[in-house]
Amino acid sequence: MNSSSNLLVLGATGQVGKLVAKTLKRRGASFSVGSRRRANLEELANHFGSSRFIDLDDPRTFDEALKDITGIFLLTGYTVDMLVQSKSLVDAAKRNGIKHIVHLGAFTRDHDAYATVFAWHQMIEAYIRDSGVAWTNLHPNIIMQSFLAQWSVKGAIYNAYTSKAVGFTAGEDVAEAAAVILTEGPEKHNGKDYWFSGDVLAPDQVAETLTAATGRKFTAAVRKAEGFQNYAIQPGSAYENAYAKGGFELFEQVEDGRMAYIGSVIDDTTKLLNREPLLLRDWAKLHANELLEAAGG
Repeated sequence: MNSSSNLLVLGATGQVGKLVAKTLKRRGASFSVGSRRRANLEELANHFGSSRFIDLDDPRTFDEALKDITGIFLLTGYTVDMLVQSKSLVDAAKRNGIKHIVHLGAFTRDHDAYATVFAWHQMIEAYIRDSGVAWTNLHPNIIMQSFLAQWSVKGAIYNAYTSKAVGFTAGEDVAEAAAVILTEGPEKHNGKDYWFSGDVLAPDQVAETLTAATGRKFTAAVRKAEGFQNYAIQPGSAYENAYAKGGFELFEQVEDGRMAYIGSVIDDTTKLLNREPLLLRDWAKLHANELLEAAGG
């Protein structure tokens, strides 16, 4: 561990950010979690040890939030605002002498990928590289925590938006790797891209795996790609229209072969953590109760 590091974790109230913060806490790292909700700061500080106010929509909050910080875990929300948020935060990181940005991106294996959200992440990564701040990019394939979302599993039906086999990674693996990279620092990880896609499964294989792990019969239903977009723009969804369009484009391009690499096993978990990645069968056993709840029973 780089004992001189003082880290800032964004998104600690979300799935991956929370796992990163929990892992850093277990490792005894010096870190704060950032939040735009002042009412949450005390609770977050009590849980993780330290919190800082930062509003990604207001760059005026950045300098105070980044004071004495050496490394940032950067992830983004589900809107096109991720572009300007990331750009302005990278500018502030450079201005404040941040030594390392660890960015959570997407599984962008090819530079001719034009699915909206994938392209956005590539633009952010290009801007980080050009900033002069040391960087590390994490590229997870479909994170298994998505099975706990309503658009994925409902009524013991796994809704797949492509008939093709796709790659999955456990959020726990991505978060643990992020914590290791943040604490080991840029001396070891600057300029590195790491990939997380340890388990490739077709829709029926996913359903069979969830059935075996939970004891409840799951079935797979292959929907048309636009079904994801239609669901994602419903009232109360975290996805805005432009972001939801990116999900539709992903599944459409996997189905027609343009993004066939989404069905690849390309995984750096063993390199980073000295253990094998969690496969869906392992992850589903750990989350069996949550899967049953998501399925409605």
